[in-house]
Amino acid sequence: MKNFLRLLAIVAVIVLGPSSVNAQTTASQTFTVIVPTSVSITAPAAASLTHDQSDNPQAFPAQTWVVRGNSTTGMNVSFASDSFTHATINTMKRNSRLNLAVGTTQGPASWTVGVPTSTSNFTASLPATVTASSTGVGRANLNLIVTFVTEEFGAFASGNYIATVVGTVAANP
Repeated sequence: MKNFLRLLAIVAVIVLGPSSVNAQTTASQTFTVIVPTSVSITAPAAASLTHDQSDNPQAFPAQTWVVRGNSTTGMNVSFASDSFTHATINTMKRNSRLNLAVGTTQGPASWTVGVPTSTSNFTASLPATVTASSTGVGRANLNLIVTFVTEEFGAFASGNYIATVVGTVAANP
């Protein structure tokens, strides 16, 4: 019987040819990077100036706020400031004025200023608010000019007057 099985195996090799083992010669692997949605705003350092003792409004140099986001629907940005308030006499106030412009940009988004100029009203407790928006993914340097509105020099107390600008960014829905 053994001889018969050997003979059958030899005949099978002769008739069918030698068998070959086919190994896989190519393969692939997929790599995926998951990028979460992110929007951010960065404020510049605190700024100060000395009043020139004129009746003219006192404008700070443009301050560059950096706004960036990867939302494909774009972003809305707002800047708000209450009036300047004396550091030790909180009843002494002066209006603040905000002026906003788009500086340099990166990425495919288009940036537009919605409200370019606004002035607070300290007697009515209304803040100054300016806005900008984008249409997609990108970064912008938004230039904000803050002004201490002077009506008549000498009609307000000496000392430090402080206003805080709050910048807010959110992805468009």
